[in-house]
Amino acid sequence: KHEGKKLTRDMLEKECPYLDAVIKETMRIKPLATTGAMRFAQETFVVDGKQIPKGYAVSFNPYITHSLDPMVKEDDDSHMNVANGFRPERWLDNKTKPTEYMPFGVGPRYCLGTNLALAEMKVFLALFARRVEFDMTNTTADNIEWKKLSIIPKPKDGSLISVSSLS
Repeated sequence: KHEGKKLTRDMLEKECPYLDAVIKETMRIKPLATTGAMRFAQETFVVDGKQIPKGYAVSFNPYITHSLDPMVKEDDDSHMNVANGFRPERWLDNKTKPTEYMPFGVGPRYCLGTNLALAEMKVFLALFARRVEFDMTNTTADNIEWKKLSIIPKPKDGSLISVSSLS
């Protein structure tokens, strides 16, 4: 649509809903923060039948919160699998949009760098998509074994990728 035109802030904000959806879906499956800031229970309370005593350390976990979201939850947990659960289009429709989403935390300790991080992701991905073509070599999505404990999803034994410039 904008071939040859310079990438502008207005383009990124108004004309790239799928780019936003890709970023949100990536952050849903692989949030950068693994736990929220530690808090201490001010009084004894009960959550899901479990008693949390006063003074006990508690924190939230964005990954677990995202995985338990009733809007996207699948019984086999495939909704949190990079290969099978990555569906950015779910963010484009209010009927399928996740309801539990907190990759940058919540409340008074919400990440101050959220807007910068999102801007950097949008600019990088938009420029990358415009200037580079890449493809997996001798590998298909079906024959990749993904590394289990990794912040960034990556094949267990690596993967060859061919890269060529579009400009």
